[in-house]
Amino acid sequence: MTYKLDTIRLLIAHDSQDEAEQLMNALRNAGRATRAELVLGEDELLRALKSGSWEMLLCRPSFGGCTLETVMAHLQRLGKAVPVILLADDFDAGQLRSAMAVGARAVAPVDDRELIMLLVDQQLDYVRMRKERQQTELALREAEKRLSVLMDQSRDAIAYVVDGMHIHANDTYLEMFGYPSAEDLAGVPIMDMVSAADHEKLKKLLRSRAQDESKTHELECRGVNTSGDEFDATFVFAPSTYDGETCTQIVIRSAQVDESVFQERLQEMSQVDQVTGLYNRLWFMEQLDQAVGEVLKTGQMSALLYLRLDEFEQVQGSVGIEGADEALTLIGACLRKRLGENVPMARVGDEDFAMLVPVSEREDAAGIAEQLRADIEALMPPVQGRTLQMTASVGVAFVQEDSRNGQGVITRALDCCNKAQKMRDGKGNSVHVHDPMDDVAAGSSEAIVLAIRQALEQGTFKLLYQPVMNLEDESDHFFEVFVHLPQKGGDDLKPEAFMPIAAEHGLAGKIDRWVALHAMRAAMAEKAPVRLLVNLSGYSLQDAELAPWIGKAIKAAKFDPRRLLFQISEGDANTFLKQAQAFAEQVAVLGCGFSISRFAGGINPFKLFEHVPVSMVKFDGSFTQELGKPESRAKFAELITQASSRGKQVLVGFVESAQQMQVLWTLGGINYLQGFYLQAPGPKLQLNPEE
Repeated sequence: MTYKLDTIRLLIAHDSQDEAEQLMNALRNAGRATRAELVLGEDELLRALKSGSWEMLLCRPSFGGCTLETVMAHLQRLGKAVPVILLADDFDAGQLRSAMAVGARAVAPVDDRELIMLLVDQQLDYVRMRKERQQTELALREAEKRLSVLMDQSRDAIAYVVDGMHIHANDTYLEMFGYPSAEDLAGVPIMDMVSAADHEKLKKLLRSRAQDESKTHELECRGVNTSGDEFDATFVFAPSTYDGETCTQIVIRSAQVDESVFQERLQEMSQVDQVTGLYNRLWFMEQLDQAVGEVLKTGQMSALLYLRLDEFEQVQGSVGIEGADEALTLIGACLRKRLGENVPMARVGDEDFAMLVPVSEREDAAGIAEQLRADIEALMPPVQGRTLQMTASVGVAFVQEDSRNGQGVITRALDCCNKAQKMRDGKGNSVHVHDPMDDVAAGSSEAIVLAIRQALEQGTFKLLYQPVMNLEDESDHFFEVFVHLPQKGGDDLKPEAFMPIAAEHGLAGKIDRWVALHAMRAAMAEKAPVRLLVNLSGYSLQDAELAPWIGKAIKAAKFDPRRLLFQISEGDANTFLKQAQAFAEQVAVLGCGFSISRFAGGINPFKLFEHVPVSMVKFDGSFTQELGKPESRAKFAELITQASSRGKQVLVGFVESAQQMQVLWTLGGINYLQGFYLQAPGPKLQLNPEE
């Protein structure tokens, strides 16, 4: 269970707007997607805290007559768990001690941008982990509620005990011992439930549990009810929790209704795949979660091998379902033979298997995966009178000290398996081992530069077009243009992954020119007029020849410049302000429009209008995500009104649900809507939504 944090909602409590904006730009230039708000005094701070949710607060020791101590008092009073980083003038141990004493989580010198960035990253990790823990605790409480219902309906007698006293019991337990209600049992010692002849045995067991409460103990004895009647029973003592309190669970089965063998068999059946005899996915995920917990204690790294049989549907087609089951059984036996009985392994899907193998080094896992792949290729089992030739692809991920949960590990292994299946021209029969760089990009900077140059030479960039809904004119065919860089045997790279590298090598401008030209050509191929919103990187604005080239391209493509808008992000517009101003003025002369995306993410977004001739704004996606909160919705409506009153067209993107659509319909001043709920980006200009 992971908490996704796409945009940092940052509150800056500062005594200087200029310095706060510089800090904001530094965060953006460092690659942190940020939506910030500046507060210059106590009243503004209170309004901001009440009207929005914030991931972090950067705070000066004093601002507008307000102090850090006042800030922390307001946070506590309003119940806001916002980590605070103090931006201090003088940094010493005394200031660090006093700041942390009132609740700040970190202190950095106000001029040390590098340290501030490191602390921001550190606190974001803290926020993610706190949110994940909250989600986990909520899930745990829901599970405990369900278990409580199951317990009350159980045929077994179940009770919970703290310090030898009952705190809760189900109806079966109450009936077994003759108590009319749980209230009558509350506080009764467990010793009263056992015959006097067995008191010494029970005391010995309780002393043993006091030494180690993590184990399960059983006691065969004579139970006794309130009437003094005795009966044979087995008391099972196990560690548990009740209402969040650590306690001991007692399960009692009388000798006449002992179902332990049946329950054990039922438990076994629920964990075993009936076709292969291996364990199933549910059991394997429990083992995987245990491994994630154990690696923090022991440091023992494990490799998760995710194996999928290639083109298994063809096997089913040739030998039928019964024959396919026989083949799967043989695969399971093959895996056991290679890895042994002690290695956790399971059938986790129709033709998918997973194994958890302890390894000393990451390189060891590749050899094991290759052995499994070769074993299956050489197996060639006779099934239903046919000799099957099967192959498998194996993805490898690792359980290591930075692994957060088992689901994340198996998802990563599955992704590697998918990549292995795409190898050898899609034939699979390969192994792909997870590389930490896979999480950052699809390759090294050198490899990306080579791919960019190749895509420019061969024209293999992929353009995607997402419709923009005009709320006033249904006949308006308006599309935003996105560019992706295809990768061999992998997913496409998005602009945020390759454009910074392209800029370092002077290729950003060439990519933007390619996109603009090919998008215009695609639009001209349509029968109906098409309008385009073309995204440019801030790096391209440094090219003084870009605007003149666009003028020539428009003439060459015979494209109506009034149907062309160019868009850059608010962060790029602030970073390259003079260049953005010059470019916007030049394309305005041509007849083109100019738009700002990720709008209102900065401290004073409307200040841009004083320098850059903007015709449209596309608001930051975090505003759409927060429409469910009344305060955030009201603030968003106010920003839309301000932009609209300044003569700017307003585009609201990232519409992902019907509920968001309904809310946006009620807000005035919006000209355009866009999002996956309306239509996802596609490789074609779909003038007819039903295409």
